[in-house]
Amino acid sequence: MGEFYNPVKAIFGAGSFDRLPELIAGRSYAVVTYGEPYFAGLVDRLEQAAGKAAIVIDNVLANPDFPEVKFGCEKLAELDVLPEVYIGLGGGSAIDTAKALATSGGDWELLKEHLETEGDRADELQGPCIIAVPTTAGTGSEVSIGAVIWDHANNGKWGVRTPSAYAEYAVVDPELTLSLPRDQTISTALDAMSHALESIWTVKRNLVTQPIAAQAAREVLKYLPALSDDLGNIELRTRIANAAMLAGIALSQTRTSIAHKMSYPLTMHHGVPHGIACGFSLPMIMEWAIGHDEICDQGLADVFGEDLSAGVKRFESFMDDLGVARDPTAHGPSQADWDGWLAAAMQDEKGKTFLGKVPV
Repeated sequence: MGEFYNPVKAIFGAGSFDRLPELIAGRSYAVVTYGEPYFAGLVDRLEQAAGKAAIVIDNVLANPDFPEVKFGCEKLAELDVLPEVYIGLGGGSAIDTAKALATSGGDWELLKEHLETEGDRADELQGPCIIAVPTTAGTGSEVSIGAVIWDHANNGKWGVRTPSAYAEYAVVDPELTLSLPRDQTISTALDAMSHALESIWTVKRNLVTQPIAAQAAREVLKYLPALSDDLGNIELRTRIANAAMLAGIALSQTRTSIAHKMSYPLTMHHGVPHGIACGFSLPMIMEWAIGHDEICDQGLADVFGEDLSAGVKRFESFMDDLGVARDPTAHGPSQADWDGWLAAAMQDEKGKTFLGKVPV
């Protein structure tokens, strides 16, 4: 038995950024984004078309942390009236921060308690309109529930757990990804690849999510190498943006599994970008997944071909050609640290959803 629910209306294609004034529809709105000139230019472009934003919160950093989110809540609390629409403009960090701020209603203590208790007081969170506008291709946050917020000071990583954190609209304009440098293009696309494959080798996969995930993975496998050598190609950007959105849709139903769980210490302790942290180990995990579940094997065959052993080798070459190291120690930890994280991951909820068998 399987279930599928996703309330996000996706608007996809080059130029779709210009649909934002129509979606805002004269309502007051906030923009949550980065403080870089490129994003300031996008905000200016939006304000010229849709009117001035009620507030622009532009302190977003990679892997949004408690201090930045608290600051945003405090800025919202200073307003006489909260915005009716929240626009997350940027990568997953900007979209996740926008979701957190939108649901908080400007109440940091409420949001903080919700995060640290893993879901308490969800009924007190707000549910305004959220519009997710990704400028990377990989996050999946634009079409999935929740938002990831870090507490680096206490080695914590938490999630907003309420259906109101779904975006009402996802505006996916591949033109917005044209400025991404090669390293971010690869990292974010590998995040999408991890969402796709983790949706295949999880116990939560079903016959609805599997073909969506397989299509997403095939697209990344086919088009990312070419895009990494031709960053200005809008057709290739569109293919990877489509793959990222499909992977996000699969992820919205299955959630992540062992690769993501093992990625968190790499990002927390060694600063490894999220997409690399959860992507470099995928060929290794694929090898562990093979032969333990018929539906999983068929999903992997739909991506890599019927000879899955050869598929692993092809996948390893794919990573090598992109310049992504497959040895965990190349990313900072000792082998002992990695082995410890792996053992801990297998006892975690995410690790327990993995359909394969980890060698110990």
